[in-house]
Amino acid sequence: MFSEISRRVRYKSLRVIQSKGYFRSLWYPRYEFQMFPRQLCFLGSCLDQVKDIDGAIVEVGCAYGLTTTFLYEYMIESGFKRDYVCIDTFDGFTEEDISIEGDRGNKSSWLHKMFKGNHERWFKESLQRRSITDVEVIKADISELDPAELPMKIAFCLVDVDLYRPVKSALNKVYPRLSEGGIIVVDDCWSKSSPMFIDAIADAYQGALQAYREFTAEHGLPEQLVATKLAVINRVS
Repeated sequence: MFSEISRRVRYKSLRVIQSKGYFRSLWYPRYEFQMFPRQLCFLGSCLDQVKDIDGAIVEVGCAYGLTTTFLYEYMIESGFKRDYVCIDTFDGFTEEDISIEGDRGNKSSWLHKMFKGNHERWFKESLQRRSITDVEVIKADISELDPAELPMKIAFCLVDVDLYRPVKSALNKVYPRLSEGGIIVVDDCWSKSSPMFIDAIADAYQGALQAYREFTAEHGLPEQLVATKLAVINRVS
């Protein structure tokens, strides 16, 4: 009887602690995606379009695995399966990338801190919580990655590395392997305001848009800016 009362007291005390502001923030569900709902819907529609296209699904820049989980499960629920490859430094932006941003006039001091608290093992564990165990994870800087490590054929690629140098490197390495009918989407190419538009983020990541525009101009490709901050490249021939 005493032990049962003690258990109930401990349980009630724990619930009281969990309900307090700081502790509640640790467990209470919240929206964690770094993309708006329309952008996630657009990425899903891209997977629908490449369902019958030969090639792998690739993410260049995957952070903590939220978008990876969304896209992987969308693919499975859509009734098809492709090799899935994720590439990330798992240690934030490189010093060279930040230096180049500084030379371009981007003085955002917090770039040194962004995405630093990460680890390849933690990323894999996050996927495993959703029973995702067959994603190939490559810990690398896309600017230094040997293109031979990329899949020979790519059906869809999300480029989400934010800054000029890694975005330009990713496009130069991925596009030659993009299958006919394949799609590349570049994140953080801010093209218009929205109620949730964040000026500081858009200014800090404007190198992504410059890299995209340079690449499309160099290859005679049309610009396609959609869903506030996504840019698209289609391989039509």
